[in-house]
Amino acid sequence: MTSIRVADGLDGPAESAPTPVDPGRLDRRARRLAGVLLCLILLVIAVIVFWPGPPDPDGQTALRSYLERGHRHGLPRWIDYDLVQNLSNVVMFVPIGLLGALALYRRNYLIVIYAGLASGLIELVQLVLLPSRVASWQDITANSVGAFVGLLCATPALRRRRKRRRRYLQGRRSAADSPRRAARAARL
Repeated sequence: MTSIRVADGLDGPAESAPTPVDPGRLDRRARRLAGVLLCLILLVIAVIVFWPGPPDPDGQTALRSYLERGHRHGLPRWIDYDLVQNLSNVVMFVPIGLLGALALYRRNYLIVIYAGLASGLIELVQLVLLPSRVASWQDITANSVGAFVGLLCATPALRRRRKRRRRYLQGRRSAADSPRRAARAARL
């Protein structure tokens, strides 16, 4: 005959399911961190784009000569200085799209519009106040494309955030509420 022992609290506290962690609190922390990183990146980009002259004229000359040497040794001719410059404008705005989408609470897609407007403002300032800089529509387009690529990179995290919040509101626990994760959070 087997006996079933009832937990009466005499042997210590009974194991209870961890209380679900409000994903809103986790999201606020993550959004704040993304916002701080976004501000740092915006500061670096502001220094780059508002510098009175091209950031590194010698580097641009070196890049042109490097590409010419590459063309002589088999690098396709379509990989030229303009392509590298446009791709660098795209890459420069990918973190803005990524971190901006993660920092915004709702309507994350607006980061692409904000980035396009900011890029237009940058080009306007370069046109009016910085005569040694060249303003172009291509830069605005490339920067907007970079912000869009960053938004696309943020999409899985945004979906996970929405799913976690929906599960929490329905009263169901999610993987974020596992005993292992709760124990890890308690150690911190």
